[in-house]
Amino acid sequence: MDDLEPGALVLAACSGGPDSWALAAALAFVAPRRALRAGLLIVDHGWDAGSATRAEQVAARGRDLGLRPAEVLVAHTARSEGLARDARRVALLDAAARLGAGAVLLGHTLDDQAETVLLRLARGAGARSLGGMRPRLGLLRRPLLGLRRADTRAACQALGLAFWDDPSNAERAFARARVRHSVLPLLEAELGPGITESLARGADLLRADADALDSAAAAVYATLASHGADENQARHDRPHPDQAGQVGGTGRGQVTFTVAALAALPTAIRGRLLRRAALEVGTSASALRAEHVWAVEDLVTRWRGQKPVPLPTGALARRWDDRITLTGPRVPAPAPTGWSSAAAGWPSAAGWPSAADPHPPGNQHLPGTPDLSGDPDLSADQEPAYPEEDDPVSQVATTTAEGGHPENGHSGNRHPGSGRSGSGHPDIDEVLVSSSEIAAKIAELAARVDADYAGREILLVGVLKGAVMVMADLSRALHVPLTMEFMAVSSYGSSTSSSGVVRILKDLDRSIEGRDVLVVEDIIDSGLTLSWLLKNLRSRGPASLEVLALFRKPEAITVDVDVRYVGFDIPSAFVVGYGLDYSEYYRTLPFVGTLTPAAIERGAPS
Repeated sequence: MDDLEPGALVLAACSGGPDSWALAAALAFVAPRRALRAGLLIVDHGWDAGSATRAEQVAARGRDLGLRPAEVLVAHTARSEGLARDARRVALLDAAARLGAGAVLLGHTLDDQAETVLLRLARGAGARSLGGMRPRLGLLRRPLLGLRRADTRAACQALGLAFWDDPSNAERAFARARVRHSVLPLLEAELGPGITESLARGADLLRADADALDSAAAAVYATLASHGADENQARHDRPHPDQAGQVGGTGRGQVTFTVAALAALPTAIRGRLLRRAALEVGTSASALRAEHVWAVEDLVTRWRGQKPVPLPTGALARRWDDRITLTGPRVPAPAPTGWSSAAAGWPSAAGWPSAADPHPPGNQHLPGTPDLSGDPDLSADQEPAYPEEDDPVSQVATTTAEGGHPENGHSGNRHPGSGRSGSGHPDIDEVLVSSSEIAAKIAELAARVDADYAGREILLVGVLKGAVMVMADLSRALHVPLTMEFMAVSSYGSSTSSSGVVRILKDLDRSIEGRDVLVVEDIIDSGLTLSWLLKNLRSRGPASLEVLALFRKPEAITVDVDVRYVGFDIPSAFVVGYGLDYSEYYRTLPFVGTLTPAAIERGAPS
């Protein structure tokens, strides 16, 4: 805190656990000796009935330590590790801005750092992400990253500070809890002590390397990147005088490189340049994945006349002659008063055209996934890292509507009024996985299944109703001999959660004894129903039993289920499309996305 001016306000985030209480006590001791003011922030997520009372008690104890202000910030969320983390960051940063704080201290320890590195390693992350949590990031500072969790508990005990052990830290539904209580202890037992320190030390080394590469890439970017607006697209979007009153759009940002300049760069630098350019033209930071950057790199290093590369949020990368151009999404102009989709000749609801193909359903090609990011600084488990691949790798599809020269305005057809979701459907808030990504993933999974079951006949068992779309597309993509069966099951529980107590509504029509069975699921949520179903099917004597799921919510899983083939890991949010429904609607959407709040409240498509 040597860089802070005398009188600056420093806030400590405190949950009431040993790490944050040790941090708060240290701040209360150090701040007056550095002529600094010290305060406390407590975020209440409302996960249990006593959370509000407990938060107020922590605030009162903070005041007893001399920490003022000591505020409780209400940020209720669903019981999701990711949602709570993001809401907590937003609440802390908003409070810091309102109070004029010079720094916000977080109580992450060396153990937290090691867990973060393992979680990111499991996702296939790059150097920036494997560098772990940064000791300092804007207002946020982590002064305890060099201390073990045992040190903070010992400090609290020595100071007589009673602390609270959050039971959610032991819930196996959360990936971090599984790493903390199972994975790290196993590594320590099998590989010897010191694994936690080694992971944290490796993060420090990688972070230093990533900083150096980022700095080098920034200097090269400033030299090679040409910036500008897509003026021809703006002219193309501008309505004809005879069409006054109809909806048009605005121009889009554009970044251009020469192919020769990009080809001469090391891969690590080139990838960082392309990622930075994609973000600059408006691509979502959290939706932009490694495969997107690799596909754009192929335009440079493996050019074979391929089509433009769709990027999240409707951006596009293309090669024309000796140039690579990244163009941002078109921003629709505000609709005139009284304008409606019907008045402009656009179908509504299920007949709404896609963002890249303004034709009736059945021929929809979506240009990519939309903005899922918000502020990338709001995730403790995924630091803002423009050069790196922080998400699971999936095969990217580079096919979309043909695009011509960046100068001639042909960048794929887009209808007026397509919203920020990029889906073209008025009830969709964000598209998480586009139709082209689904098609590419189905092809990838089918190739793996073909290889694994070569020379054998498989029985596909689909779980109705959601798996119908996956079953249909997967079965057509497979080359091995196959037959199909369907089951329908129902879980006892609320409309949003499963108890794991299952009854069979429709059973299989034939025996599976001695057969190679592949259960096909649309999505794995808690895993309770699937776990029960697998036990039931194993009792019937199949020769083999495996699971293929197109989507999985890692944060929602509460039981261990062995899933051999997984398409996409997605956030723990309510999603629709490609077989997934809300009140039996939206199953036929070709993509998977989240509903707008208005659609959820309404309960049926408009």
